[in-house]
Amino acid sequence: MANIYVSFLGTNDYLECIYCGDGLEPVGPVRFVQQATIKNNCSTWGADDRILIFTTEEAERKNWLDNGHRNKEGKILERKGLRCCIGKMELSVPHENVTIPEGYSEDEIWQIFKRLNDCLCPGDNVVFDITHALRSIPLVAVVVLNYAKALKHVSLRGIYYGAFEALGSYDQVKAMEVESRKVRILDLTALDQLMDWTVATHRFLESGDARMAGALAAASVRSILKETRGKDREADTIRKLGTELHRFSDMLSTCRGQEITAVAAALKEQVQQCRGLDLLPPFRPLSDTSAKRLEKFAGDDLRQGLTAVRWCLDHGLIQQGFTFLEELLFSYVVLGVGADPLDTTLRDVASQAFTLVNRKWDDTPEQWYSPAKDHPDTTRRMIGFIQAQGNLCQEVEKVRSARNDLNHAGFCRNCIRARDGRRFGEKLRSSLDAVEKLFEGDPSHRA
Repeated sequence: MANIYVSFLGTNDYLECIYCGDGLEPVGPVRFVQQATIKNNCSTWGADDRILIFTTEEAERKNWLDNGHRNKEGKILERKGLRCCIGKMELSVPHENVTIPEGYSEDEIWQIFKRLNDCLCPGDNVVFDITHALRSIPLVAVVVLNYAKALKHVSLRGIYYGAFEALGSYDQVKAMEVESRKVRILDLTALDQLMDWTVATHRFLESGDARMAGALAAASVRSILKETRGKDREADTIRKLGTELHRFSDMLSTCRGQEITAVAAALKEQVQQCRGLDLLPPFRPLSDTSAKRLEKFAGDDLRQGLTAVRWCLDHGLIQQGFTFLEELLFSYVVLGVGADPLDTTLRDVASQAFTLVNRKWDDTPEQWYSPAKDHPDTTRRMIGFIQAQGNLCQEVEKVRSARNDLNHAGFCRNCIRARDGRRFGEKLRSSLDAVEKLFEGDPSHRA
């Protein structure tokens, strides 16, 4: 893991300017913006870190090396190249240029992609100066950095841009006194955070996984909470929302059936608390979407359990959906006979009661087995309750078959093959629809 400074060098005959920005030490007058961003970011770096300047052959000749420019008459203009300028900064970190093509073709763009990606190692912390990156190169660089963040766990610590054009045209700036050429360096690191929010939002919408969004929410207010010792109310509210988003995702992915109602309620409350706060712009749509989707978590525990199954179905958590649905129906039966749904023995009895009805052993207790035969009265009441629920028994058998296939990783006869994997989702949807209709006809479980 190392600190890596990445920048691209152009071919212009750069003018001396003074570079400054919020939180940055003014540097200048200097010809290269890199001198300013390097000084502000790399002064404490060591021998294991790197400064990488990407150059085309023309940029290397004109601006990396000394005296690369000529006047209209062809006379060499004495100019120190960036290599020399960085060398005079007497840094402990090594610096080098990496030659890249111009980027005029798709093949050249892929070459740039590969060379930049090859320079990044797992865990590197990257500072990126995009001031002189031309044409498609900034886009390619941003794509590479996000690619490396995903595959190599690279961290982007800063994106900087020197807004030279804000002073005027090249000729206008050239006519100015050097002391007046104050170029503002813009910190564009928030763009990287926006990319992270884009990924987090997409992950939430597609898979229902809010853990990345929760982590980003917590990280966005960490510095505020540190400065205020946790006393900033709005920042603390957002931090708590991040915690509840993470908890909600964990609850679903690990099938914590007892906690559906409490966790969903806590998240709904925290989302409501965030209404009206000065949230980060990319966080607001996610918060609003969460609020809308969480509206469905209402009613009693069984109804909210069905909502959790629907959430799993809609977000590709098929195995979790089958687990929730089968266990929910066991709870339905146990509650239906007025017993405690957390009694594991009675849950086993409920499971066996479905089997007894399905095999038509409901009236032959000599064929029952423990624990059903140990609790004959309760078993008969459960059998009666199940038989009164229409086709509930058939739906449980369908759910049980699919759940067993999933839980045993397909190591069973007549398993569903990978090429037909979508059938699991179809089976879950069919059974869930049937159970929801059953609940709609039961006044005690209407939302």
